[in-house]
Amino acid sequence: MGCDENQQSKKQANETEYKTIKTDSIEILTQFIKKDSTDYSLFLHRAVLFVNEGKVDPALRDLMQALELNPNDPQIYLLLSDIYFLLEKPHNSIEALQKALKIDPENETAFLKLAEIYLLKAEYRRAQQYAESAIRLNSENAEAYYLKGISRLEIGDTTDALNMLKISARLDTLNYMTLMQIAGIHGAKNDTNAEVYYIKALEIRPNDERTLYLLGMYYQNHNKFEQALNTYKTLSDNYPQHVSAYYNSGYIYLVELEDYESAVQFFEQAIEIDGAFVQAVYNLGRTYEAMGLYNKARFQYKKSLELLPNYPLAVQGLNRLDEME
Repeated sequence: MGCDENQQSKKQANETEYKTIKTDSIEILTQFIKKDSTDYSLFLHRAVLFVNEGKVDPALRDLMQALELNPNDPQIYLLLSDIYFLLEKPHNSIEALQKALKIDPENETAFLKLAEIYLLKAEYRRAQQYAESAIRLNSENAEAYYLKGISRLEIGDTTDALNMLKISARLDTLNYMTLMQIAGIHGAKNDTNAEVYYIKALEIRPNDERTLYLLGMYYQNHNKFEQALNTYKTLSDNYPQHVSAYYNSGYIYLVELEDYESAVQFFEQAIEIDGAFVQAVYNLGRTYEAMGLYNKARFQYKKSLELLPNYPLAVQGLNRLDEME
């Protein structure tokens, strides 16, 4: 066996050993690098671990070493892009991704990352173009449809956005953000399909605070008061400091159900959490007024004005009481 063959066999043995270990230890990778400092992949893998630990500077040094050893691996540029993004250098991040595409013009990940960066830069048409490039490479890529959908949504084309997001949801049924975006679009259109997607989102993230609140608001706005109250109860049970869960429940009991005793309880709970919640203070007064407890109502209206001088509703409330007297 010749000298070159021996070196090749040794290198293959080292690669096999590394792949067998599948280590997430920087220390172990460092030992491999000491054995063979010409294997760029070791620097690349260690850079990944450094990034995962939030150690950007050593990761950047490892990537520069990897580039010196092999400037033709697009994976290096992809990770370099991530680091520049963490450093809030979007221009450098884009430049690294474009270099990756120069080496590999069909690099799906590079197109996706470019779409995401341009989306964050509010350059929605460019984001859409890169998302479409990813879709051309892989028509089953849920993330690409999601990014195109969000781009179309920001441009103002809700119909196309909804179509793209629904394709994304079909390809990835467990994507919470996609389901929430679809629910939001349906909700803005006053479409009952919003409920379906909020419930699907809750199946992925049971008792999620934001989803429960939005679902409760959906029920409330569609006069499904029992469902709204049940949802707000689940919300307050899981998040006892969520003041809106109590306030919205109080509002339903006051305005829609005329159950004043229950309304008082919920408004008082909201005020206990946030004593400066002027709407809760005012509506507690409004509830007392509906119950005929005018002195208590006057006290709450005055308290509202202390919190927010010249608050119109509180002024009107006091005027009503004055007229009755």
